[in-house]
Amino acid sequence: MVVSGVIVETVAGRIAAVASRLVQVAGIEVNGTDGVQRLSTIWKARSGDAMEKLAETLLKADQEILGIYPAFVGRE
Repeated sequence: MVVSGVIVETVAGRIAAVASRLVQVAGIEVNGTDGVQRLSTIWKARSGDAMEKLAETLLKADQEILGIYPAFVGRE
């Protein structure tokens, strides 16, 4: 299992809406926010490729997500 700390940048003022959608995605936990447009999240996936595909899917599907930035990656 791959575990990654990920900063998700959203449209300003839309963090609550994006966070509520992200917690519905299997393998994503929302841990905090800067109060304006960045979410601190933990992602878990079976592989790095699966995590990358999830990021690509979220960026394409959610116009309120502006960027997805891994802060650390490890194995569990």
